[in-house]
Amino acid sequence: MRARRLAASLTLCALSVSGCGFGGIYSLPLPGAAGTGAHTYTVNVQLADALDLVPYSAVKVNDATVGHVKSVAIQGRHALVVCQLEDRVVLPANSIARVSQTSLLGEKFVEIHGPTAVAGTGRLKNGSVIELANTDTDATVEEVLGALSLLLSGGGLAQLHTIAAELNTALDGREGTARDLLVQLNTFATGLDVQKAQIVQAIDRVDRLASTVKGQETALTDAVDRMPQALAILASDRKQLTALLVSLQHLSTIAVRVVNGTRDDLLANLNALKPTLTKLAEVGNVIPKSLEAIITYPTADGVEKGYFGDYGNLALTVDTSSASLLNTFSPAASPTPVPRTAPAPTAVPPSALPSLPPLPGPRLGAARWLRGSTLDDLLLGILQ
Repeated sequence: MRARRLAASLTLCALSVSGCGFGGIYSLPLPGAAGTGAHTYTVNVQLADALDLVPYSAVKVNDATVGHVKSVAIQGRHALVVCQLEDRVVLPANSIARVSQTSLLGEKFVEIHGPTAVAGTGRLKNGSVIELANTDTDATVEEVLGALSLLLSGGGLAQLHTIAAELNTALDGREGTARDLLVQLNTFATGLDVQKAQIVQAIDRVDRLASTVKGQETALTDAVDRMPQALAILASDRKQLTALLVSLQHLSTIAVRVVNGTRDDLLANLNALKPTLTKLAEVGNVIPKSLEAIITYPTADGVEKGYFGDYGNLALTVDTSSASLLNTFSPAASPTPVPRTAPAPTAVPPSALPSLPPLPGPRLGAARWLRGSTLDDLLLGILQ
C-alpha cells in the first residue's frame, strides 16, 4: 500500500509539473482578478520596457482597478502587454498607458488615462493598440539608486569641493567686480528682452535673405567661377587702369582751372541774361496764346468743331469796287484806310485801273461760286 501511494503521489506531482511547464503558472485562473468575466475586451499596449510586469497585474484607471494584464510578450524590439478591461470602461482611442508602482517597494501595475495635451478622439475597443509613442514607464527604485551610486562614486559629486574651492579663489577680493558684472548682465538681458521683437524681425529678415541667396545659388556660383577670369583681366590691365586714374587726376586739375578762369565771365553772362529771362517770365502767359493764334491763322482756334464733314457754308461780302481794289493792290496806294462806302466807279477813270489777274474758280456768279467751293478753295483764293 505504501508503494502504491508513493507511485500515485509521484504521478500527481509529475502531472502538476508538466501542466505548469506547458502553460506556466500564470496561465492558471486566479480568483479575485478584475475583468475576467464575459463582458470584457482586450487592449494591446506597446512598452519600451515592461520591467517585472507579470500577468494578472492590475490595470487601473483613475486609481480604480478595472482589469488585469492578460499576457506579456516580446514584439520586435519592445514588449507587448495585453490588458483585459471591463466593458464599462470607456477610454478615448488616443489614451496614454504607463507602468507605475503602488509604492516604493510595491507591485507594478498598468495605468491608462486620457490624453492631456490634446483632446480625446475615438474610443478603445476590442483589439485596439496603444502605440509606443503613447506609453511610458516610471523610474524604478533600482534606477534611482543606480544613478545615485554613480553620482556618489564616480560622478561629479566628488568634484563639487574642487569647484567650490576654485570659485572662492576666483572671487576672492573681486566681489565688487563680480557684483558689477551681474548688474551689467541683468541690464544686458533686460535690453535684449525689450528689443525682443526687433531681434525676431531681424532673424526673420536674415532668413528671407538666406532664402533669396539660396534661390540665386546658381547665379552666385557662376559669378564665383568667373571671378578668377575677371581678376586676371584686371591684373593684366593694371597699367592701363593706373594711367586712367592719373589722367582723371590731370583732368580734374584742368577742369578746376577752367572753372576758376571762366567764373567771372560766366557770372557776367548770367547777369546779362537776367533782364531777358525776367521779361520772358513776365510774358510767359501771353506767349502760348500768341503761338495758338499764329498757328491757327487765318481761322480761329476751335473752328473745326463747327464742321461735321468736308464742306461748310460761308457767307461773305466781297468788295470788288475799283477804289477798293486799287487801294488794296496798288503799290502807290495811300496808307489811309478806305471807307466801306466807295465812290461810284465813274469817279475813277478806267485808264487809271491797273490790270488785275482773273479771279480763281469757275466763271459762275459770286453767290454760286461761294456756295459751291470748299473752305480750302475759298481760303486759297483769298490768299492769292
